[in-house]
Amino acid sequence: MIAYDNLNELQLDVMREIGNIGAGNACTALSVLLGTAIDMSVPRVQLLGFESTAEHLGGEDNMVIGLRIDLSGDLEGMMLHVIQKRFAERIINTFYAKEIDNISNLDEMDSSVLNEMANITSGAYANSIATLTNLFVNIGTPNQIPGKVSEIMSLPLTAFVQPGEKVLVVDEEFTIDDEHISSNMILALESDSLEKLFARLGVQV
Repeated sequence: MIAYDNLNELQLDVMREIGNIGAGNACTALSVLLGTAIDMSVPRVQLLGFESTAEHLGGEDNMVIGLRIDLSGDLEGMMLHVIQKRFAERIINTFYAKEIDNISNLDEMDSSVLNEMANITSGAYANSIATLTNLFVNIGTPNQIPGKVSEIMSLPLTAFVQPGEKVLVVDEEFTIDDEHISSNMILALESDSLEKLFARLGVQV
């Protein structure tokens, strides 16, 4: 059985490349959704454990929005988009003016906008993986969960990753109308799916 915390350098490079290509395609999809040009710096792709990831996302008590997208088909797992208040506010304000005081109190329209964003960008990631591996990758409906980073992070760890293992974290840095905003995408695949992915890419496990 293979897990994120015991990948070799070649396997890590493959995961980084998947993160890079996926983030680039997600940026293009986001630009189309918002109807404006978006620049993106080279995404940072790394493997982090629970505590390191929580600190990376602003600390365990930092309030964020988690957008969980389940993966099915030839690969089983999930993508978890973690967005800060300013990112959510910037996306929502593309469609209508609104100041967000508390991300825990988004209304139905706000949530719909963010779900659509997650659906489109997740589709871009999934299509990138499918194109690289020639595997069928289906995405589920976004499940939006506002809460503390510690609560959001428990989702991939309890669903697909064993305690003590690491997850793949992609840092996305965007520039929209001269404003720099960031978001994070966490990819967690089941062990069998990781093995299948590497086998399709000709990487020894």
